[in-house]
Amino acid sequence: MLSALIAAVMAASFFLPWMEFFGETMSPVMIFDQDVPWGDMPWQFYAFLASFALAALGALLALIRQPAGVIMLVAGAIPFGLIGQQVLAARDQVQDLGLPMPGGGDPEDLINNFDVIQEFIGIGLYAYFGAAALLVLFGLGRLLRGA
Repeated sequence: MLSALIAAVMAASFFLPWMEFFGETMSPVMIFDQDVPWGDMPWQFYAFLASFALAALGALLALIRQPAGVIMLVAGAIPFGLIGQQVLAARDQVQDLGLPMPGGGDPEDLINNFDVIQEFIGIGLYAYFGAAALLVLFGLGRLLRGA
């Protein structure tokens, strides 16, 4: 039952505010307010949207006591896969340009920068990535149990 709740939180994060700039809140639901050229979007866009749909499907399947481990695992893994893909693409671009790879920097600077960024982050972003991480764990657990 807890896994269904976590999956529902991830799906619901689509409607929650993710960021706030200059008093204007932003969330993924804003995609439908824009005139988006759906045919011209990259595959990452569709994978991002699919993560919400799969999380909702996983919640529904778990509530009706059907096997949902694979769906929950995939829904939770999509956000982290997309981040990894973007990091690798950025690294390849830096290497193609012959630029030096950035270093790790000072951990204290990282914490201070996160404090500044945290002022702009809304509950939806935390809900999305927190639920995604938990869905990976719950999905693996359900797969191992066969549920």
